[in-house]
Amino acid sequence: MAAIETFDLTKKFGEFVAVDGLNLNVKEGEIFGLLGPNGAGKSTTIKMLIGLLKPSGGRITILGNENLMDYKGRTGYLPENPALYEYLTIKEFLTFIGRIKKVEKNVLDEKIREITHTFSLEEKLKSYIGSLSHGMRQKVAISAALLADPKVLLLDEPLTGLDPKSQRDFKDIIREKAKDHSSILLSTHILDVAERLCTSVGIFNKGKLLATGTLDDLRSLSESSSSSTLEDIFIKLTEEGEKDLP
Repeated sequence: MAAIETFDLTKKFGEFVAVDGLNLNVKEGEIFGLLGPNGAGKSTTIKMLIGLLKPSGGRITILGNENLMDYKGRTGYLPENPALYEYLTIKEFLTFIGRIKKVEKNVLDEKIREITHTFSLEEKLKSYIGSLSHGMRQKVAISAALLADPKVLLLDEPLTGLDPKSQRDFKDIIREKAKDHSSILLSTHILDVAERLCTSVGIFNKGKLLATGTLDDLRSLSESSSSSTLEDIFIKLTEEGEKDLP
């Protein structure tokens, strides 16, 4: 079953086409990496999926629904540059997010304890967000995205600012979510992480999806050797894509 589907999804800003006829299919339990150079259209795509940008054309279905309000409550979102409430403590902020997401009161505190323990935030619960480092803020934003046990996760550059241990903890959580049949779409520019973490990837350039599939699929499509890394394939396909684009 497809958890995320787009059909000829398009976004224009004036004459500029940021996303051009995107057809995407992310299955239940899949960790899908959306890869591309800066300005490829990855963040624009994720913003359309979560409802922050209105498409210029095409359709989106998430968990079988086209109506944003039917799936938004079951979707976790991490923007590339999270905007957090600096004058709230971590505990206050996560409680606020939990209530918005309609997490039951009798389980909310336990969920906050679990997720903050995972990211070593439990001793910082009374700290104001404005006093935190960039990496700590990223942990809070990820915690907020995961808090309501979403069935779909949309993560834009989730590893930014995380130390090595937190990166490992994050990857472990994502793998567990996938085992629990949640579907994850993440954008990242860290190709070796995508190679180890994602079950399939899509290579995106100038608003177009150039290729999608497992690493072996992409090796075959790009006529690359069995020893080729995702980085090798990415560079080859994007360079070839540049030649084909007007």
